[in-house]
Amino acid sequence: MPTSPHPKTILITGCSTGFGRITALHFAKLGWRVFATVRQEADRESLLREKKEVGEIVPLICDVTNESQVQELGRGVAAQTPTLNALVNNAGSAFAAPLELLPPDVLRQQFDLNVIAQLAVTQAVMPLLKATKGTIINVSSVSGRITSPMLGPYSASKFALEALSDALRVELAPFGVKVVVVEPGSSPTAIWETSLKRAIAMLAERNIDTSAYTPLVNAMQQVAVERSQAGFPPQLFADTVEKILNSRNPHARYPIPGNVGWAIRFRRFAPDWLWDWMVRRAMKW
Repeated sequence: MPTSPHPKTILITGCSTGFGRITALHFAKLGWRVFATVRQEADRESLLREKKEVGEIVPLICDVTNESQVQELGRGVAAQTPTLNALVNNAGSAFAAPLELLPPDVLRQQFDLNVIAQLAVTQAVMPLLKATKGTIINVSSVSGRITSPMLGPYSASKFALEALSDALRVELAPFGVKVVVVEPGSSPTAIWETSLKRAIAMLAERNIDTSAYTPLVNAMQQVAVERSQAGFPPQLFADTVEKILNSRNPHARYPIPGNVGWAIRFRRFAPDWLWDWMVRRAMKW
């Protein structure tokens, strides 16, 4: 395992499971000092157990939608290191539901976690990033460039994160801080299958009638199952973050896997009527 008297430092949010956890363990193995946020004590203890095998991991409990906890996170990291080489804004959630039926408070929650919290964490550790001319990696999605039925809430939040990233990239350039967006496509993490089940259960609890959208919900369920069984291996996400941080001049955006970029380009230039027809045909809607 690589060691250094002054290891590079990285803060990664949302490390309980999925991309965040895999990336935290990956960079600890590389010899980085990893600050990893989780929301539950059980997840913190799990990462501490992993620490014995992989290296320097500092799990920190933080709900990134809680302003006081985010400020405490900034102070806590600053107390342990004067500089931060990288920040990976990975924490987020997905909510899939027809927009007609979406309660406004649920949309606010989606934006609070996927957009506002990302900026709040960035602001909290900005002095540390400026001190080392570090890199901010915002985890968006292919859905941050392409939207689909049922994914409106999630896509809208990721579109917003893309916009924030574009502004930050230019604003922070004079300080030497780089801003990069990662846009994952499908991965076998079951995120959409879990999201759809949670959304349907929530709507049922609120006595919201979803029967008019049953064919669309069923089609989305099938897509969610297929996506959970296919897609790129999650380790590719960690490898892409490593590639970005090893690059002197990283790109503004990294679709994962690379062929996702073709879909993004096609949507960009395809007439809206053609895209709508293709989506409706695929969803049988």
